[in-house]
Amino acid sequence: MNEDLPRDLPEGQEGRDWSRPYLESGRNNLPDPAEHYIFAGLSMKKERLAKERFLKDTLFRGLFWFILGCAGMIALFAFQAYRAARASLTQVKAFSDQVIQNMPSGLVTMDRENRITSMNQAARDILGDLARPFPEMTDLIKEMERSGQQVNREMDLEIVPGRRVFLDVTASPVRAFEDEITGYVFLFRDLTQISELKKQVETNRRLAAIGKLAAGVAHEIRNPLSSIKGFATYFGKRFEKNEDDRETALIMVKEVERINRSITQLLEFAKPLAVEKKDVDFREMIDHSLKLIHHDLEQKGIKTEVAVDTARTLIHTDGDRMNQVLLNLYINAVAALENGGTLAVGVKDADRKDGVEIRVRDNGTGIDEALLDQIFDPYVTGRPTGTGLGLSIVHRIIENLGGSIRVESKKGRGTCFIISLPVS
Repeated sequence: MNEDLPRDLPEGQEGRDWSRPYLESGRNNLPDPAEHYIFAGLSMKKERLAKERFLKDTLFRGLFWFILGCAGMIALFAFQAYRAARASLTQVKAFSDQVIQNMPSGLVTMDRENRITSMNQAARDILGDLARPFPEMTDLIKEMERSGQQVNREMDLEIVPGRRVFLDVTASPVRAFEDEITGYVFLFRDLTQISELKKQVETNRRLAAIGKLAAGVAHEIRNPLSSIKGFATYFGKRFEKNEDDRETALIMVKEVERINRSITQLLEFAKPLAVEKKDVDFREMIDHSLKLIHHDLEQKGIKTEVAVDTARTLIHTDGDRMNQVLLNLYINAVAALENGGTLAVGVKDADRKDGVEIRVRDNGTGIDEALLDQIFDPYVTGRPTGTGLGLSIVHRIIENLGGSIRVESKKGRGTCFIISLPVS
C-alpha cells in the first residue's frame, strides 16, 4: 500500500491504484475508461494573510502619499506666502529707506554708548559726516535719561570754525520690550535761513525807522550845521592871531564835519543799496583802496602786506562798493594800530570752487569778546569816536554782492575780517 495515499478511502477501495493500468499499458491498450473523480484541497490561510497584508500596505501607502501630498501643498502654499511676505517686506523696507534718506529733515540715531549708528542724507548735508556727537546732543541725552520723555530744543551749533547752523531739534528715546531704552533718535530741521530772515526782517524794520528819522535829521540838522561851520570858519580867520581862539574855531569846524559824516552815513545806511557788477581786477582794487589811506598809514608808521594767492585775476563784483568796504576796514585797522604795526591784505581761493576769500588783518588792539557777536549791528562800536555804522554798511554791501563776512579777533592780538565773495 502506498504510504502517500490517503488512509480514509471507501471500503473495498483501499490500496487500489486506479491510475496504474493507464500508466503501465501502451497507448493502444488502454482499458475502458471508467468514471473517476479527483479531489484537490488548498489552504487559503496564507493567501488570506497575504491579501490582508496587501490591503494594509496599500492603505498605509495611500495614507502616506496622501499626507505627503497634503504636506507638499501646505508647504507650497507656505512658501508662496513666505515669498509674497518677503517681497512685500523688501518693498516696505526699500520704501522706508528711501523715505528716510530723502526726507527734508535730518535724522540721526545713537546707541546707549552715545555712538552714532546711522544718519540720513539731510543730516550729512547739515552736519557733515559726524564721528562723534556734539556736546549739545549729549546734554539732550542726559536730559532724556532724567525725564524719560522726548525733548525739543533750538540749538546753535558750530559745525566747523566760521560756520554755524541754527537747528530745531527733537530728541526721543527708542524703547524695546519692557520699556527698556535701547538708543536715541534725533530729528532736526535747519532753521539757519529762517533765523537769518528773521534778523533781516528785524533789520529792515529798524532801517525803516532809521530812514524816516534820517530824512528829517538830514534836513533839520544840516542847515544849522552849515551856519555853525560858516561862523566857526569866520571866527577862526578873525582871531587868527589868538592861538586859543583859533584852535577852538578849528575844533568846532572838525566837530561839525564829524556830525555831517555821521548824517551822511546814516542816510547811506537807511536808503536802498544799489550795486553794479562788472569784472574787477584784484590787485588794482586793493592797490587803489590802499592809496586812499596812504597818508594815514605813513603818519602812524604802519606797514602794509599784500598777498594774492590765486590763479584768478578778475572777480565779477561792484568795484566802487568793494573799495568802500575795504576802506572802512582799513580805517578801523588804522584806529586799532595806535603805535604802528602791520596791515595785511590777502586773497585766496575759497573752499567752494566758485568763490574767493579776502582777508584784512591787523595786529592791533583787537575787539572785546562781548562785542564780536554784535559788531555788524548799527551803532555798535568799540571806539569812542566811532559812529557804529561803518561795519553795518560793510555788512550790507557784502550781502548785496552775494557774499558773507565774519570777524576773528583776540583782545590785544589783532583782528581779521574775512570776506567770502562769488567769482561770477
